[in-house]
Amino acid sequence: MSVGATMDLGLSSIQEERAQRLHQESLVFFAHDHCILEDDILLMQRGGATAKQLHIGVDERLWLEPGAFAATRVPLEPNADVAADPRTSDGFLKSALIALDHVLGLAERSGGRISIALEPDDILRAKEHGAIALLVGAEGARITEYRPEVLRSLARLGLRHLQLSWATKHPLGATQSETSGAGLTTLGMEFVRELNRIGLIVDVSHLSYQSIADAVDGSSAPVLNGHTGALALNPTQPQLLPDDLIRLIASKDGVVAVHFMSQMVKPGRDQATLGQLLDQFEYLTDLVGAEHVACGPDYFSHGETLAANQGITTPFGFADGVQDVSQLSNLTRGLVVRGFTDDQVRLVLGGSLLRLFSDVRRQRSPMIAPPMGPSALPGHLTGGITPL
Repeated sequence: MSVGATMDLGLSSIQEERAQRLHQESLVFFAHDHCILEDDILLMQRGGATAKQLHIGVDERLWLEPGAFAATRVPLEPNADVAADPRTSDGFLKSALIALDHVLGLAERSGGRISIALEPDDILRAKEHGAIALLVGAEGARITEYRPEVLRSLARLGLRHLQLSWATKHPLGATQSETSGAGLTTLGMEFVRELNRIGLIVDVSHLSYQSIADAVDGSSAPVLNGHTGALALNPTQPQLLPDDLIRLIASKDGVVAVHFMSQMVKPGRDQATLGQLLDQFEYLTDLVGAEHVACGPDYFSHGETLAANQGITTPFGFADGVQDVSQLSNLTRGLVVRGFTDDQVRLVLGGSLLRLFSDVRRQRSPMIAPPMGPSALPGHLTGGITPL
C-alpha cells in the first residue's frame, strides 16, 4: 500500500464521512516512535498526526553495522553488577545529546512547523496551528548513566518521558526475558520516584511483570506502557500484558498503548491484518475502557542491519493498512467499522495519552535538585573534572 493510501474497509458513505471528520477533529498523538529524520517527522502531517513520543536513544546501538555493533556489546556474568561496570553505558549520554541537538535543531529551523512539547498546552497549540509537536524521551535509561543528576539535567533540556528498560540487562530491575519473578531494584524505585517528582512519564515497556507491578504500585503518577498489547490475543510475546496487569495499570489511571508490529499483534511473523490490530484495540477497550488505551506503533527504519543486530532473519513489519504514519486514518476508519463511539475514537487516537501527560505534569514538584553531600574522595562524583 502506498504512502497515505486508504484501504477498502467496506464503510458506508455515512461512515466514511464520520471517520474523516473524526480523524481531522481529533488530536492524533501516539506513543513510542523512533523516526527521527526530518522527512519522517513531516510525514506525520500526511497521516493527520499532531504529536508523538520520539525516542532520542535506545539501550543498544542497533543501527550500527553488524560488525561494529558486535564490538560494542559488553559481556556480563549472569549476576554482574551492571551499574558498577561503566562499559554498559559508555558513550550513550553523548550519543543521546547529539540526537537531541538534531531534534532541537529541526524545531529551530522549521519556522514553527515542528515544536518541542514541554507541556500539554504545547501539543494543543500545535494542533490548533497545524504543526507537529515532539515529546522527547528514550527507550531505556542508559542515557542517564543511571544517575538521577543526569536525569534531571536531561529533563531541563526537554526530556519528558523515560522507558525504564529495553530488552537487555540493566540495574533498574528485571526485564521481560527474566522468569525469576524479580522486580525493580532499589535504584529502579528511586528512578520511578524521581521521574514522578520532576514530571516525566514513567514507561514500563520491556520490564518483567513483577517490575511493572512494582512501578505501578510505587508511582505517585499514572504510568504508561508505550508499546504492548493483550497477551490473551498473542501468548507468544512476553512484551504483551496479561489482563491482571492491564487492569492494574488502568486502576491507577495509567495507559496501555497498542503495538502495531505484526508479530506483536498476533502470533507469527507474517503480516497482521488491520482487523487483527483492531482486535487488540477492541479487547483492551472492552477490558479497561478507551480512556486507558492509546496507540504505540513503534515506527522506525527497519532495514536488514537492525534485524541482523537482533538475530532476526525475518524482516520487521507492521499491520496492513498502517505500515507508516501517513496511513493512520485507516485506523480511525477501522475503529468506526468496529462500532467505537466518537468519544472512544478520540481517546484512543490521542486523548488518553494527552490526559496521562497532563496528570504527570500536574503532579510534579518544583525542579529543585537536592544538595550534593561531600564526596569521600575529591572529584569522585564528576569523574575528576571538578572537585565534586
